[in-house]
Amino acid sequence: MAKSRSTIVLRSLLLVIGALALLSWAPIAAALTSPISGAVPFPSTGPKLVMPFPAGYKIKVLSGYSPSGGSGLHADTNAPSKANDYYALDLVIDGQPNFGKGLPVVAPLPGKVVKAGWATSGWANYGQRVILEHDLGDGHKYHSLYAHLDSVTVTEGASVTTGQKLGTLGQSCQGALSCGSFSAPHLHWALHRDSLIGGSGTGGSYGGNAVVPEPMDGAENLKQGMIITSTNSENPACGDSLCNGTETPATCPGDCKVCDPIPAQGRTVSESESLCFKTAGSPQFWHTAAAGHDGSLMWTYGTSDPNPDNYATWELTFAEAGDYGVEVYTAKAYAQSQQAKYTVKHGTQSSQKVLDQSAKDGWQSLGTFAFAKGATQSVRLDDNTGEATSLKRQLVFDALRLTRINGTGGTGGTSSGGAAGTAGAAGAAATGGSTSTGGAGGGGSPGSGGSMTTEDEAGGCQCRAAGPDRSGGPLAMAGLALAALARRRRRHG
Repeated sequence: MAKSRSTIVLRSLLLVIGALALLSWAPIAAALTSPISGAVPFPSTGPKLVMPFPAGYKIKVLSGYSPSGGSGLHADTNAPSKANDYYALDLVIDGQPNFGKGLPVVAPLPGKVVKAGWATSGWANYGQRVILEHDLGDGHKYHSLYAHLDSVTVTEGASVTTGQKLGTLGQSCQGALSCGSFSAPHLHWALHRDSLIGGSGTGGSYGGNAVVPEPMDGAENLKQGMIITSTNSENPACGDSLCNGTETPATCPGDCKVCDPIPAQGRTVSESESLCFKTAGSPQFWHTAAAGHDGSLMWTYGTSDPNPDNYATWELTFAEAGDYGVEVYTAKAYAQSQQAKYTVKHGTQSSQKVLDQSAKDGWQSLGTFAFAKGATQSVRLDDNTGEATSLKRQLVFDALRLTRINGTGGTGGTSSGGAAGTAGAAGAAATGGSTSTGGAGGGGSPGSGGSMTTEDEAGGCQCRAAGPDRSGGPLAMAGLALAALARRRRRHG
């Protein structure tokens, strides 16, 4: 009996080993998400597909596949007269100010530039865009699209290699660099097989087949909210305007720029300073407005959630230690939260201050704080103010002003809640009251001339011209409803 059992065990092990051996020889499918009818997989003959951003950046999928993936116009797989964008992606750079606006977009595959610059007529909602043509070794012709760019750095007819800069991430559409059709700067990216380049105006990529872009940097089943670290790097070099690879602010300050330090007398830090002001959270819940200090601000709605969803940080580096009055700018037309919760990290301590943003149109004081010389200090504002989302109270993120009070302090001590005015120029009393908590704290139907649709207010890309057969019927509405249900929680706006 013992011999019989050992024989069975041995045979089982041999079967397992044999199965593993077969698996090791089995070809790996290039597209790990099975294409729906009319779409095709990324060819196994092609090079490795990587993210269209420099190595090291964490890329977040703002809108993924299909109309229910975050954008109602990520649709169609083999329509002859449309951009087949069912497997298109809207991408932002996670953890970067303003979703990575102004940071490099690079080629994920070698190719030839067939379109570069402003899209016009039926394609105008793409804004500044680049279209590359690729030979991926399977006898077909492929086109990749890069839309809403803030700038374009390649010319038509040029050849590009993987990792070569094409332009910068932006918010362009309809001939303008800032587009009111959608709230979040992002890159609309798609890959098509055997598509045509043409149509109205400057023309676009239409017809052919939608391509499933997988595996992309090793990731499969790309979905809204997924974060993928880019490995796209072709011999990073200091001086190429890209901070990637092993480059740091110390080794290559020209490429890896940092926020300018606060001088001894203090200064104003605007939310438009991308190196100093950083947003985080769900891009679709961030909004911008032409108001406030210097004519621009950002806002989101306050929530009663226990943890923050969206928040922003003014990162501060001080040239000298000292006591500084801290003020924030609140434009009454947008500032509605009555319990905005600020956290000031100064020296080795962290202090909190609750502010009624609606109380004043202009500068409001958070108090006077003792800051140390150097970095790793900040002011942070979270959206979980304790106010119910149903109240729709707008929480404003605008300029921060720091004014030197005296030449002492900077040891990380507690803030001086009732100090006199921050300075004559500040024009506001540093009334404070903060308490120290301690610790460290679519690109268009092809030239049909149809009217352009607008971007999804949730932030996803709605960037295609309305084709003659887009009915917006029950199926489209069902897709949008599914997209809404798929969100973690509903936020107004």
